[in-house]
Amino acid sequence: MKKKNKISDQEKDFFLYQMQGVKKIKQDRVYHRPIYNRKKLRWYTRNVIEQNAHCFYFKNFSFDKPFFICEDPVFFIRTLNCNIDIKKLKKGEYIPEIILDLHGVNLYQAEKELGKLITICFQENIICASIIHGYGKKILKNQIPFWLIRHPDVIAFHQAPKTFGSDAAIFIFLKKKI
Repeated sequence: MKKKNKISDQEKDFFLYQMQGVKKIKQDRVYHRPIYNRKKLRWYTRNVIEQNAHCFYFKNFSFDKPFFICEDPVFFIRTLNCNIDIKKLKKGEYIPEIILDLHGVNLYQAEKELGKLITICFQENIICASIIHGYGKKILKNQIPFWLIRHPDVIAFHQAPKTFGSDAAIFIFLKKKI
């Protein structure tokens, strides 16, 4: 096979002339030392433990109660006695207080990030959050509702309205911290 993109000597000389004085870039990554302050370390480990506790619900366990969700649009409500107005939920009158973007994330990372989101919502007493999973190959779109159903703190979720991402996002509603 012959190379089609051969560079002439004139072009090569022009390139070398233009690149005179250019130096190789140094690697400028900064590596930080681990935090040895005991208070910060305790807070960090407690936070990681809480996140892992929330991720526990997303593992593939078999449940006694089968859950059914409607496919179009994605919709789930745990109990009808909750404080969320279903009509407002379907119209999209709720505005999320926090948004999680899962573009470019695999299933394992998405599970961890979802655990972090629920931990933050629980700590900050946030009841409405948005999860943007994108379109892609619909792997996250199909898996996230099943993870959310398994978590006991999730009261309801619904496909986001058009202004917040339509069928590429989900609104979730969580229990208030008592």
